[in-house]
This record gives sequence, C-alpha cells and structure tokens, in this order.
Amino acid sequence: MGGRSWSVGRVADVVSSGRASLRGRDERACLHVLVDPAAPRPLVCAVRDLLMPERANVEVRVLPLDGARPGSDAVDAAVALTAPDSSTGPLRSYVGAGVPVALVVEGALEAPRLELDERTAPLVGVVAASSARALADKLATWLAAATDKPLALAANLPFCRRAVCDLLVSRCALENAVVGLVRLVPGSDLPLMTANQAKLALDIAAAHGRALEPARALELAGVVGGGLAWRAVARTLVSMLPGLGTLARVGVAYGGTLATGAALRLRFESETGVTPRRDDVDAGPAEPRQQVLLDTSADQDSGYVTIGVTGA
Repeated sequence: MGGRSWSVGRVADVVSSGRASLRGRDERACLHVLVDPAAPRPLVCAVRDLLMPERANVEVRVLPLDGARPGSDAVDAAVALTAPDSSTGPLRSYVGAGVPVALVVEGALEAPRLELDERTAPLVGVVAASSARALADKLATWLAAATDKPLALAANLPFCRRAVCDLLVSRCALENAVVGLVRLVPGSDLPLMTANQAKLALDIAAAHGRALEPARALELAGVVGGGLAWRAVARTLVSMLPGLGTLARVGVAYGGTLATGAALRLRFESETGVTPRRDDVDAGPAEPRQQVLLDTSADQDSGYVTIGVTGA
C-alpha cells in the first residue's frame, strides 16, 4: 500500500507542485528603486545593471527618493539608494505600508536612521557594499528573504538565482531533517523526503525560468535515485552506530538534501552559464521591456535617474 500511495498520491502531489512552481515563476512582482541624487554613483550604476528584468511580469520603477510614495500599486520591495542625510519621510511611508525596504549604502554607518518601532523595524535591511560584486550578492540575499515571490524574482533577475536556490534548498533540508526526526512508521520517511526533493527540483527549474518539459522527468528520476542512495547510506550508518539511529537519519536527510539541491543548482548554472540579456541574443523581435537608464552628464545631478522603454 505504501508503494501504491507513493506511485499515485505522491506523483499527483509532485505534479501539482510543478504547476505551483510555474505560477510562482510567472507571478507579477513590482520593485521600486528610490534614488537620492547624493547616493554614490557606482552603486546606482550597479543597481541599474542588476535590476533589468528578462520578462514582463516583473516591473521595476525608478523614482526620486524625495516625494516617493508606494501609491495604490502592490509593491513587493523597495530598493533605496541613499546618503547619510537622505530624507526619511518617503522611506517611512513605504515601511508603514508594509513594504520591505533595502537601504543601499557603501558603509553601514552611512545608512539614514529611521527610528522605527518593533513592528516595522524588521522590514528594513541595510545592504552595505563598496563594490558591484558585493552588492549583487548582498542585495540578492536580501530580496530572496524579504519578498514572498522569490521564484518570480529569480526567473527574471539572474543575479537573484543563486540566493533564491540556496534559500529553497535550506528550507527543504530542514523539512527533511524534521521528517527524519519524527518518523512514525518505518519506511514512511523515504517517499516523503523524495517528494520534497522532487518539488525542490521543480522550484529550482522554475527559478531558472524553465518550464515543465521532458528534461524535468530526467531530473526527477535522478532525485529518486539519489534518495535511494542516501537511504542506503543512512541504513549503513544506523547499523554502524547503535543507539544513534535517529541522529544518523536526521544528518543524512539534511546533508543529502543539501547535496541534491547543490547538484541541481549547478546543473542549471552549467546549462545556462551567464544568462545573456535579451538585446544580446539574435532571436528576432521581442516585446519592449522596461529598462533603467542612467544619465551621468554633469548637468543632471539633481535627478539623473530616469525610466525608459527599450525594445530588444
């Protein structure tokens, strides 16, 4: 009965999870970029290069910090390029509306002080970076944790993919560790852990912009085979460590899921490499997409960030 339950119920659950992954990938997300003209230009340029969506379902709006408000649109996160003396009123309006806000600065001490209460303080994160590479890693980690649409962000913003995948893998590893800890019926943990890893594989595929296609079946088969291999490792450890069976199962469940997730992520990274921008690919005409433009001319210091729409 257990095998039949896995072959029917679990498969249906995994298929449903695959559809949910696609919905998450295609979910609409909106990011506001709030710019103080006094913000360091290297950071502004870095944010401009990072926040260029590859697909139409993620919208990036660039606004001057002074006078900015979340408005009636559903804003998923705001990235504020600030200076030590930046106006805090607009930032407070976003936080008051429940929007997570990242204060992007060169050093943590340069972030403006918002004086928030215990309820709203967790919505604000300081992303301190003195280089474009450090900014990409830190901003991606913040966006993955701060928003509830990580798949959409990862599918549209390549720099977010590793951070989102790492978050998905760690969550799945913790879930499987709990399954190994509270196992009620001998043998019942393997189908549940493998199903969790199969869902993880579909989520990682969606995070890389992939659809449900035959290649996913091969990945799922690899996950099932990996689950059987990790189960064999766990049994060996249990036999070698009498009295520590639960600890061995938990360790293998957690470590095996981390290893499986890392392998899946590396597979997609090696397949895609550095994701080219749409205007670098000779694939015929494409829909216009929003692009953040930076005017660095000397006479534009009081509002040098604008919004433009470009075609591929």
